[in-house]
Amino acid sequence: MTAVFDNDDAVTDPKAFLSNLILREKQSSTGIGKGVAVPHAHEDSIRSQILAIGISTQGIDFDSIDGEPVRVVAILGTPRKHQKQHMELLAALSRLLQHEQVRETLVAAADAAEVTDIFKRSSG
Repeated sequence: MTAVFDNDDAVTDPKAFLSNLILREKQSSTGIGKGVAVPHAHEDSIRSQILAIGISTQGIDFDSIDGEPVRVVAILGTPRKHQKQHMELLAALSRLLQHEQVRETLVAAADAAEVTDIFKRSSG
């Protein structure tokens, strides 16, 4: 999923970003339960907040806290200097994705535009 940032100016070193996500995941799973994972990195190779949403209809083994497969993956990256924004967005994402209706609507989305619309409607 991180490949979506390979040509994005917001990430100066995509390999470092991926490496930091993997390192964070090895520390403890970011599978927060209810079919949701929020891998995240907070580092200097990121110039501005970035977010990528991945949807799996079958589910992915993510070593989640509830043991259930993950169907919604939200990868978050923020610059190290934006600690407060990082924590706020991480908390907001976690809260939003705890709602069953939001998760079900995301998994049923037909395309990326619909996923974006779901987030706009749900967080407004």
